Amino acid sequence: MYEHYDDKFLYYFEPFFEELPFEVMVYLLRFLNPTDRCALAQACRGFYEGLKHPLMLRSTWLHIYEVEFEDNIEPVRCLLTAFRYFPNVKLTKIMFRNRSDFWAEFGESIEELWFEGCVMWKQKLLSILRYTFRLKRLTIESCPDLFRSWKQLKNLTVTYCPTLPKLTHISLAGNNRLEEHHFDFIVGMAPKLNSLDVSNCFKGVEATQRFRMLDHVLHYVEEHRHSIRHFYIGDTPIDNLFLRRLADIKELQLNSLSLMVCEKIPSSEAGIVDLINLQTNLTYLDLTRSLALNDSCLIQIASCMPQLETLILNRCWMITDYGILSIKQLTRLRHIDLTNCERISDVGISGGLLNHNRQKLEKLYLGLLASIGEVVFTKISFELTNLVVLDLGGCSNCINDRSIQYIFYHMAGLKELNLDCCAKLSDAGMTGIDLPEYAISIWEYQISFSIEDLKRLRYLNLHGCYRITDYAFRRKFRLIELRELVLERLQITEYGVEKIALNCPSLEIIDFSECQNVNDRCVEIVAQGCIRLTTLKLQNCPLISDLAIDHIVKHCKTLKQLNIRGCYRISAEAEERLGTVRTLRHVFANERE
Repeated sequence: MYEHYDDKFLYYFEPFFEELPFEVMVYLLRFLNPTDRCALAQACRGFYEGLKHPLMLRSTWLHIYEVEFEDNIEPVRCLLTAFRYFPNVKLTKIMFRNRSDFWAEFGESIEELWFEGCVMWKQKLLSILRYTFRLKRLTIESCPDLFRSWKQLKNLTVTYCPTLPKLTHISLAGNNRLEEHHFDFIVGMAPKLNSLDVSNCFKGVEATQRFRMLDHVLHYVEEHRHSIRHFYIGDTPIDNLFLRRLADIKELQLNSLSLMVCEKIPSSEAGIVDLINLQTNLTYLDLTRSLALNDSCLIQIASCMPQLETLILNRCWMITDYGILSIKQLTRLRHIDLTNCERISDVGISGGLLNHNRQKLEKLYLGLLASIGEVVFTKISFELTNLVVLDLGGCSNCINDRSIQYIFYHMAGLKELNLDCCAKLSDAGMTGIDLPEYAISIWEYQISFSIEDLKRLRYLNLHGCYRITDYAFRRKFRLIELRELVLERLQITEYGVEKIALNCPSLEIIDFSECQNVNDRCVEIVAQGCIRLTTLKLQNCPLISDLAIDHIVKHCKTLKQLNIRGCYRISAEAEERLGTVRTLRHVFANERE
């Protein structure tokens, strides 16, 4: 475009994104998170149309939380006039009432449906599923009322049972009242089922009932051994007999397995050992809280499962360096979780993880490993340069101002970083200013790095890093893509909060819990500057008063969750004014008489 003035000729360019090909718009949207996609769609009609593409719709969820599900009550009334369909629907703590037209309108397009803690009954569930004939994944999690009211009817020859031909995954996790006829009815709806999840079930019931249900589930797996590929029974107490029977199922080839080994492993005829030897095609293995898992089992896993990509050993306290050394054979690992494996030290980490074959590793969880030293962690930062998620919560010995510099330099692709309770970390390490020893020093040439070098960072946890002050946030804290920030127990004031709101425009979740210097002015800055704010936590902040509530009511247009427990200077009248914030769904306040 051109503009002509009397004294000069000016040329400038104005982009017209709506003239881009539709395929290009959809491709560009793939690189953005859901919040950025919505913001872009509101600014440009071309991207608004691109947001309706099936690829974009399948990557987002419709999550309805704690409402009465009726057509004449929000948000269902508004959703019935929606311009798009919803392939993924999650309902949390929903109370179902009368019949709703929502399922007749959108049920045909639903591919994944998740009920969590909902108040419903059998006929309501069937009335919903009759419309979702394209359903691929069904989750019924922690719904005790459903199975409590679901009684087995005797002398009944015909019962309606919908058939869902595309349903391949069923999760019944967290249901302690699950019985045989419940299980048979639900899995009977899926003739092509290949994934079954019964994690965290059968707790708080009699031992005979638990054994009977576990035997029933095992019998189903045996009958469908040719089709079942993913089996999750983690956090459910099982014994060696169950593992023996699972290992004896011939022609069962699993790709994913989750279980918890709590009973002492016998020296002979150990079910877990036989199971490991037979399931050689596993790519996902979750052994969280397997307190009886020992080094010999881990060595067997490393030798028999070469295709393993995810290995979760959270709270496996019997694992030592001797067992961890064996995982150097697993060269395809993308996700390793060693959280709270307290017997692992520098020897195991350096010998098991650092073998020059970890270019595929993307997620590493080393939380609460107090035995890891600074030298070994420096080697980790040099070799594991492709990490996307790094959890170092509680590793106070290995994280200091010098070692954090290597993270900023070598792990520039990090998206999630957890530094919970890394108390040795200070402003110098975060900013690279006034360091006693620089990361790179050649003669008089010295280079340092800062948190700003992690340009892709979206989650940062600094809980308990009490040596970090306003100085770090004022000098080097520009993170454009940062979405969630945890500053619990930090000595931060309004001067640091002002720079955070200015330099982190994508912030949606901020945690100021137990920050003694956070006051009403801090809340005002966040409310005005963070236009995408959805969650604000101010628990036990003694300086917060009614004035902060006024700022929230006036400026927060997208806030959904607010925690003000322990803020005793806030009056009951101020809490009532929060009802005028239309988007606010949950307020955690002080209990009053």
